[in-house]
Order: sequence, then structure tokens, then C-alpha cells
Amino acid sequence: MTDPTSPMPPDQPANQAGGPPQPAPPPLSAAGPPPAPQPQDATLFSQPIPAAPAKRSNARAWAVGGIALVVALCCGGAAINAINGNDGAEPQSIAATSASPSSTAPTTTAPTTAAPTTAAPTSAAPATTEPAPTTAPPTPKPKVIKGRGDDLVRVGELSDLSVVKFTCKCTSNTVLKSDGDGLLVNEIGSYTGKRWINLEDGSLTTQFEIEASGSWTLTIGTIAQMATKFPTGKASGKGDDVLVLGGDATAAKITHRRGDSNFVVYAYSIDTGEGGLLVNEIGGYSGVRPLSAPALVQVTADGYWTITPA
Repeated sequence: MTDPTSPMPPDQPANQAGGPPQPAPPPLSAAGPPPAPQPQDATLFSQPIPAAPAKRSNARAWAVGGIALVVALCCGGAAINAINGNDGAEPQSIAATSASPSSTAPTTTAPTTAAPTTAAPTSAAPATTEPAPTTAPPTPKPKVIKGRGDDLVRVGELSDLSVVKFTCKCTSNTVLKSDGDGLLVNEIGSYTGKRWINLEDGSLTTQFEIEASGSWTLTIGTIAQMATKFPTGKASGKGDDVLVLGGDATAAKITHRRGDSNFVVYAYSIDTGEGGLLVNEIGGYSGVRPLSAPALVQVTADGYWTITPA
């Protein structure tokens, strides 16, 4: 039994209480330097260090490089964890680790080659030709009625503003009456002229009464079909007529010559509908009257007349 009071030899280091005995260091040999420590696994340093990916110049190259970097980090981290996790086990090289099959077989997802989704050929509806633009039905042609001598002509309810042209090859009294507008024509001998009907409120023509000594023709149509057009607003003629005057005049000079009976002029503005009687004279006439063009005008005369913007 060793005396605790006796000194310990200098070449024997003291063991710490409770610690395991430490092996003595090997004696230095004078033959040369100590041998270099051998790596635990030569293959750990035999793997080539992957070079850093070269910089790409576009966004797609950066994306590919980023994916490769993530894969390298994941694989490298798994290898390092495998090495560090086996503290008491014999270290394995990276090559051995990668070569040895893991307990769980890597689930390598087979590239699913998705069958090309060929859309079923949809039988496209046959190209339908666009329907032709609906056009308003054509306006009926003017109604023409012919006869001889006295007659009563029923035409139904003519509620729209219309124009009547009456022609009679007569030798005596010639009369044309409307049950909506009253007396339209009252002449001696042959007659040709136009009058409007259904202009006033409440006027509704359903029939005409004719007194004639010869053959006659009665024509009924719309303003667009039957009225005489004067786009510039300057008009001239002879006898009874219905006119559409163009232009933008506010007054007109009206004349009547070589006439012996009544000379009457009515005019209504097409824009406002305002107007009325402008002239009612017997024989010749010349004067300036207010007339707002464009206008619808009716002239009753047995001579020659003119209407000129003033």
C-alpha cells in the first residue's frame, strides 16, 4: 500500500480521482518526426470538390442553378448528418454511404409521362351566316284609282298626312271632296293638281266624292312619294301643288302672275311644325312673307307662281 505522504515519481502523472487511466504518451524516437496522422477514411477526401456553378446571364440560368444548389445542400447535409450521427460507430466514407443501400428504398418517382390530353374534337357549330340587317318593309306604292263621271271612292281610313293628285279631262264643272278635309278642287274644265289631306287635327279621310264630266285619275301617296321637292328653297310652278322646300331661309318672296282666281299659300316649318296661311289673294300677287325653311308648302293657283328665299 502506497504511503500518501511519499512523493510521486516525476515521470508518473497523477490520475484524477474517479477518471479512467490515461495511456502514457509514446516515447519520442530520435530516428525522425512522428508519423503523420492517417485519416480515418481516405475516401472522405478523395471526392472532388464540385466547382461553384458559373454565373448565368439570364433568369432561367439562375433558376436552374438555384435548383442544383438546393439539391447539393440537401444531399451534402444528409451525408454530414450521417457522419456526425454515428459517434460511437465506425465512420464511413461518403462513397460507402452513398453506395450502401439505405433501409428505406428511395422512392424514385417514375416520370409520369402524362398522356397527351387530346381534347375530344368538338364538333363546332356550323358557322351561321349573320342574318341580313332587318330592313323596314317597303312603303306601299301610291294608290291609283281611275274612273269616269261622278263617283264615290272609298279608300279606308287614311289617318296619315298624305298627298292627293287629281287629273280630269273634263269640259264642265270638276269637283273633288274629302270627307275629312272638305272641298279640295272646284274648277271648270280640265284640271291637274295636288292637295294635301289629313294635315289638321281631327281630319280623317275615308272616301272621296268626285263630280266630273270626263275620265279622271285619283292618286294617293305619302309626302315623300308625291310632294314636289325643291332642295335649294327656290321653287316655281303652275296651278295647285304641294312642295317640300329646303334651305334655311326665314322669309320668302312670293309671286303669282297670269292668274284670275284665288291664289292661296300655306306653309309649315318641318322643324317646328309652326306656320299657317301666308297668302290669300285673287289674281296677281307679289310680296315677302315669313317662311321658315325647310318647310312643307301648299299652293292653290290658276296661274304661274314663284317662291324665292328672301
